[in-house]
Amino acid sequence: MNHLSRRSMLVGGLAVAGLAACTQKSVLADPAEPIPPVHDRIEALQRRHNAKIGVYTINLDSGRTVSHLDGESFAMCSTFKGYAAARVLQMVQNGELTLDRQVFVDPEQTSLPNSPRTAANSGGQMTLAELCAAAVQVSDNAAGNLLLQTIGGPSAITDFARSIGDDRTRLDRWEIELNTAIPGDPRDTSSPRALGGGYRNLLTGDVLAAPQRQQLEDWLRANETSSMRAGLPEGWTTADKTGNGDYGSTNDVGMAYGPRGQRLLLAIMTRSQANDPKAANNRPLIGELTTLLVPWLLG
Repeated sequence: MNHLSRRSMLVGGLAVAGLAACTQKSVLADPAEPIPPVHDRIEALQRRHNAKIGVYTINLDSGRTVSHLDGESFAMCSTFKGYAAARVLQMVQNGELTLDRQVFVDPEQTSLPNSPRTAANSGGQMTLAELCAAAVQVSDNAAGNLLLQTIGGPSAITDFARSIGDDRTRLDRWEIELNTAIPGDPRDTSSPRALGGGYRNLLTGDVLAAPQRQQLEDWLRANETSSMRAGLPEGWTTADKTGNGDYGSTNDVGMAYGPRGQRLLLAIMTRSQANDPKAANNRPLIGELTTLLVPWLLG
């Protein structure tokens, strides 16, 4: 599928092909209250929040797509943990691991910031299933590192990304160093299009067999850190993974599910435009973007 430029919106799929020519007209139908095109509104949010915004979104049922700076590099931060859990599930599927395998929780690991579930088991054992849940649901950093140790280190995430059709994502370091997000640093980065495509393949493709795919979705639906969920209409939910780092780096990527079976892929990656490693995160901005994008995707 061809992707959009920064100032165009791709409308795809047979279900909406006939609407492509009139999309802009319908948006501006009320001359008293004209609604700016979606990309103008994204850029207005960039200015208001002094942020750089990358978006790659698809309505999987209609093919309707909105993208903005979707090929730009952003720090991946903890979104890698969804890939780590998926790789564990793939190894389980291949008979290399079992989810009930016990892993020693090294007290040195649990000294990392934001390691609540592993800290409660410091010096003891946790199963791989418990570590996967901790990593994706509360973004437990020690759990993330223990998963990396299990699958072969940061480079295993890069290899896994390539194997599922993601040609950009790379992981070079461990928690918490991978979150430095230094401008121009290629380490530990991805793009909204690449990362979004990877999560789409994991949650809707054949990378994982049905039982493992369902397990990943269940873990991600129980995510307690979602930023996009606050911007969804009533009755919607998500299976998503967040990430936060320096320079205001804030991401959320995954699937949004509507009450009538609607499925939207949302990959949102942001960073502050200020040259300040301690810039505030953009969690509220991701909620605003979700509120903006969902109606457009639904047409």
